[in-house]
Amino acid sequence: MRCGLAGIPELPWTRRPSLQRCRKDYRLLSATSRLQIEEQSLPRFHQKRYFPVNIGQVFNNRYRIIAKLGYGANSTVWLARDQVTQQYASLKICVRDETEDSPVLNEYNILRHISACATTSDHAGPSLLRRADDMFMADGHHCFVMKPYACSLQQLREMFPYSIIPREFIMAVVVRLLGCSNWLQLEAGIVHTEITPQNILLAASDDDIFSRAERMELESPSVPVIDHSKPCPYPIYISRGLTMNLSEASGYSVLTDFGSARFLDAAATTRGWCMPDTYRAPEVLMSLPWGHGVDIWSIGVMVLELLEGRNVFNPIDRVHNQYVLPVALAQYISLTGPPPLWMIQQSEDPVIPTFFDDQGRWIADLPIPKRSFQDIVTVIEPGEEKDQFIGFLHKIFTWDTVQRANSYELLQDEWLTGPLRAQGILS
Repeated sequence: MRCGLAGIPELPWTRRPSLQRCRKDYRLLSATSRLQIEEQSLPRFHQKRYFPVNIGQVFNNRYRIIAKLGYGANSTVWLARDQVTQQYASLKICVRDETEDSPVLNEYNILRHISACATTSDHAGPSLLRRADDMFMADGHHCFVMKPYACSLQQLREMFPYSIIPREFIMAVVVRLLGCSNWLQLEAGIVHTEITPQNILLAASDDDIFSRAERMELESPSVPVIDHSKPCPYPIYISRGLTMNLSEASGYSVLTDFGSARFLDAAATTRGWCMPDTYRAPEVLMSLPWGHGVDIWSIGVMVLELLEGRNVFNPIDRVHNQYVLPVALAQYISLTGPPPLWMIQQSEDPVIPTFFDDQGRWIADLPIPKRSFQDIVTVIEPGEEKDQFIGFLHKIFTWDTVQRANSYELLQDEWLTGPLRAQGILS
């Protein structure tokens, strides 16, 4: 079923200073310098073919580079000006990768499919995700032109005490996210697999933060580090980022980053390891078929993380920086009870059954943490709202995906929709 969505209003911000990105200028360094910065510090940087971008460079005879906004394992991102429309744009310039399983090629195919689906859709979903306004090739590199945004939800958290965002704002973001998920599943046939605060962007209330970045670059030009280890000298700029106040971020959010997304029909399933470690759904964890329910699980984890200001699931050995499977299982069991016996028996991971007896009881040396949703939900006072919220969580955190609520069902949930309906936000 499709969801019914009205617009989500902008929310007033009333406190906290501006979010400042750290910025440094480096003089030219030799290739033997021990200092590694930006994408240069990432694993496999020297094996990947990044595009040597220079500030002031014009791409596709249209997009002039203004400043560097960020970088990742497969791209660098730049603030640019569209010389045709004179509007600001975000230009994502991907590494050159012709391999069959390239995340760059995957994102290109996903974005192209989203654009095609959006042209014939009357669903609100396409407006709730970040689409490519233009795509082109530059010397074998995929380039995606998108609307620039103020900040990510993760960056917004850093502006609040204890990383706790106001509940009303979280509810508005989740409603938009569920609407987006609904469209991706039913009309686009896409599962995102990486719904996290880093991949939720907030729109800017106006262009001031972008014009400020442009002015700062003119007044204090970035000085690149030149890496000589590649076939051609490669300039590495420090990400300038965007300096902003809370009042400059609107309440409008979109889902972004489809590099790990999969094509998957609404009721279909697939297999394979995916999702960030602290967001991984149990069906993926247990090497079972998974489908669109993994995005619902991610939304549940994110809601808890945003409300409480911390990760509820944290199965990482920080000493060795490793994901610990039995810790993840034990943490899930502590809140949802043991998995159904059939999931243990049908798991394709031979290690999974070793943690349970033939009745499905936990027999691993690692104890099950003694905790419940009542314990971990601390920011909502005991009472009707907390009971409603825990009921909302129980609909999401299920082992069996058949029992897990879908986006449409969650949009009818009283905890999420009650306050928003009362304000006339939801139809």
